[in-house]
Amino acid sequence: MRATTEPAGGLDRLYFSRTVQALRIWSGQFGRLLLPTDCVACGAPDHMLCAACRQRLRRSTLRPVAVEEAAESLPLDEAGRPLPVTAGGPYRRELSQAILAFKNHGRTELAPVLAVALAGALDAAAERAGRPAGAVLVQVPARGISRRRRGYDPLQLLLSRLARQGLLPAGLQLLPAVRPVGSGKRLMRWPAPGGQKSLGRTARQRNVAGSMAVPPRYVPLIAGRGCLLVDDVLTTGATMAELARALRAAGGVPLGGAVLAAASAPAGHGGPSS
Repeated sequence: MRATTEPAGGLDRLYFSRTVQALRIWSGQFGRLLLPTDCVACGAPDHMLCAACRQRLRRSTLRPVAVEEAAESLPLDEAGRPLPVTAGGPYRRELSQAILAFKNHGRTELAPVLAVALAGALDAAAERAGRPAGAVLVQVPARGISRRRRGYDPLQLLLSRLARQGLLPAGLQLLPAVRPVGSGKRLMRWPAPGGQKSLGRTARQRNVAGSMAVPPRYVPLIAGRGCLLVDDVLTTGATMAELARALRAAGGVPLGGAVLAAASAPAGHGGPSS
């Protein structure tokens, strides 16, 4: 068994190294310089995001909003209040099209635009949490299969960009402290097509239950510390609730969450529906 698992681990580390991910992203962007490109929102030629759509996207994310009341699966505190979550904007029109292109179609050149929206949500979420000293930012972990398919982790790419530019909330440390539960245990079971987006509240909760954990080496860094949770899109809140559960199991204290955008439930699931 050791002979088969160790090389795979080494290849995985190489595949997701910063150098390899940077080369994959650069090659995709270079290829798009040589080929015609259209605006991801309106289809206008020669722009990944035309000036009009870029302006509308920025306008829609100027004022981050509290979205926890519409996410029925978020964890509740002792007083029955949901975990406070702040979104950069609504998951529709230009913002939703940019997120989809960035996540699922390799349009990594959209990172600067989306990073600005996420920075606004993070800053507002930190403000709502009282800007706690010594707190950490923890993202929803990407599944290995998704990272291999894309060649990068979209949320990690945005957060790393903000960290390099000094645009994360002051005093908050970015900590990759949560992992998907590995082979031999429960995995996140995302059905095709549509993944989590195609499921209702109960199915979403069941789908992610027990799917995340804090590795032992990170437990001392999490225990007793406030945590600000980060995801890309909030729907029911099931994914963020699972992240909060994993952090609490390691002694962390979830204080709130930040997302790029907040979405409504799929048609037929009755009401707002990560």
